[in-house]
Amino acid sequence: MTLFISYSRLDEEAVKALTRGLEAARLNVWRDHELQGGDNWWSVILERIRSCSVFLFALSDASINRSKPCKAELEYAIALRRPIVPIQVGPVSSMRAMPLAELQIVHYSPDDATTGFAVFSAVQQAAARLAPLPQPLPPAPPIPYGYLLALSRKIDVGGLTLDEQMRIINDLRQALIDEDEDAVRADILRMLDEMRRKPWTVVRADQEISRILASNEDVRQRENTASPAVTGAAERRNIPPPGWYPDPTRRHEWRWFDGDWTPWASDRGVTVQDPL
Repeated sequence: MTLFISYSRLDEEAVKALTRGLEAARLNVWRDHELQGGDNWWSVILERIRSCSVFLFALSDASINRSKPCKAELEYAIALRRPIVPIQVGPVSSMRAMPLAELQIVHYSPDDATTGFAVFSAVQQAAARLAPLPQPLPPAPPIPYGYLLALSRKIDVGGLTLDEQMRIINDLRQALIDEDEDAVRADILRMLDEMRRKPWTVVRADQEISRILASNEDVRQRENTASPAVTGAAERRNIPPPGWYPDPTRRHEWRWFDGDWTPWASDRGVTVQDPL
C-alpha cells in the first residue's frame, strides 16, 4: 500500500510526526520532500497521486484555503477517484464550502497516540475502496505558480526594454497582492531583488523595485530569507546594498554599484557600458 500526503509547509512538523507513525506501521508513505534535484517536480507529484493507494490530505486553513498546490493535488485526486482521507492537523475556520465536506475527517495530534490509531484505521478502510483509474485519465492540472516561472525565465533571459521591465514589475506587484502564502510572496520578492541586480535594469525600474521591497520588508523578515552572517558582515563594512547610485565619475547620471562600482551606467533610462 502506497500513501500520498498533501500538506502545507506550515504544517510540516505535524506531518513529519504523522509520517513517522504510518511508517512505523509498515506503510509506504510518499511526500514531496523525496523530490530530487533536477526532477520535474509537478510531473513527479501527479504521477505519485495516480499511483497511490490512498490520498491523505493534511487538512488545515493553510492547506485548504491558502495553498494552491494542495488544492490542485486534492482536485486531481478527486478527479482520479482515489480514496481520500482528510486528516486535520491544524485549525480549520470552516468546512462547509470545501470539497472535503462530505468525507469523514480524522483528527490527528502528535501528542495523542489514540489519534494515530484512528488515522491507521481510516487508511485501512479507504484502501479497501481502491478502484482502477478512470479511462481516459482526467486532464492534468497546470503547474501551480506557472506564471511566476514564466516571469522568472524572462528575467533570466534579460535584455528587457523599459516597458517590458515595468510590465514584469507590475505583474509581480499584483502577485504580491493575490498570493496568500508568505513563502510564495517571499519568492516573488527574491525575483524582484534578482531583477534589480541585473546590469540591464534601468533606473526607473530599480527605483520602483526598491519601493516594493521596502513596503514588504515584513514578509522578508518572516521568511528569514537573509543570511545573518552575510548581513552582519555587510553592516560592519558599511557597504550599501546593490543598486543605482549617482555616478561618482560624473560622466553619467547613474552607475550600478554591487559591492564595487561596475561598468554599467545609465542616462535617462538608457543603460550603457562605460568602464571606469
